[in-house]
Amino acid sequence: MHQTFRMAVLAAVLLLLPAGLMAAPKNDVPDIDPVASRHLTRMCDYLAGLTSFSFRAEVDVDEVYTGGLTLQTSRTELISVRRPDRMRVESVQDDTAKTTIYDGASFTIHNKTQNLYSTVPVPGTLDAALDQIMDSYGITAPLAELVLNAPHATITSGILSGFYVGRRMVQGVACHHLAFTQKDVDWQIWIEDGDKPLPRKLVIVDKTLASAPNYEALLVDWKINPRLKGSLFTFSPPKDAASIAIMPVSGQTPANQ
Repeated sequence: MHQTFRMAVLAAVLLLLPAGLMAAPKNDVPDIDPVASRHLTRMCDYLAGLTSFSFRAEVDVDEVYTGGLTLQTSRTELISVRRPDRMRVESVQDDTAKTTIYDGASFTIHNKTQNLYSTVPVPGTLDAALDQIMDSYGITAPLAELVLNAPHATITSGILSGFYVGRRMVQGVACHHLAFTQKDVDWQIWIEDGDKPLPRKLVIVDKTLASAPNYEALLVDWKINPRLKGSLFTFSPPKDAASIAIMPVSGQTPANQ
């Protein structure tokens, strides 16, 4: 049962940005167009300066099956962040609904469809909490690179090259289109033009598979510095919900419930 639920947990938390943005060798000097670097830095600084924010992500992911068949799956994520130590994600994919909550002391994943949940203790800041979840369980939180308190270092880690594509429209919004290359992935980001440099679209291509599956997310309905109540980031187990342990990576002790 633990192994089965661990797979469900992976599906719950690997929601938006796949783990796989591998760090480049330290001796490599990234070849990044200064215009692209400027727009990416400006976006990261803007996000880091927000007290709170929320947005909706419409995500399409290519899933590669045995024999090379590639099918696209879709999901919707509602993401809310209150810095420095609160996060909530509501995820709906087909007939499955999940909630992920970080409350400043613990990280909870609730499969609402199966009424199963797991809670693990984590450090008191969002960045440290996500680091521990990754290190202990080999998983990432939704759009981790964008919701961090200090996103720039993580987003730029591993970039080998990058360039400025130009001004492009995303759902009627003028954006700066940037493209980057890393060891195992190529990725593109569209950043809103103007005084609110918000990420509007993200595309990632996995180069480790022959079919080069795509991950695409449209980031919409941004709310800047909303008043997010503490209760939004509090998890109370529903009636008859079952608590299940998240299985850690090999060699580590399972989290106590």
